[in-house]
Amino acid sequence: MRLEELPKIYRPETLSLMDRALEQAWRELSRRGDVVDASAARSRLTTTIVALASVGETDSAKLKRFALNASSAIRL
Repeated sequence: MRLEELPKIYRPETLSLMDRALEQAWRELSRRGDVVDASAARSRLTTTIVALASVGETDSAKLKRFALNASSAIRL
């Protein structure tokens, strides 16, 4: 899922911080060099970020950190 495909329930600034968190998390995960399935990894990052934002988290650094932690819990 791409962030721009989300329903219009998020304010533009929330979408922007979600996108920033996703891109930063993806760059960091990619740099590690241990991503087996890029599509699954990016999907996992996105799902985690959207879930956290949907319950009110708006700190992009926290979104990034939690998404990376969720991704490291499984082998992608």
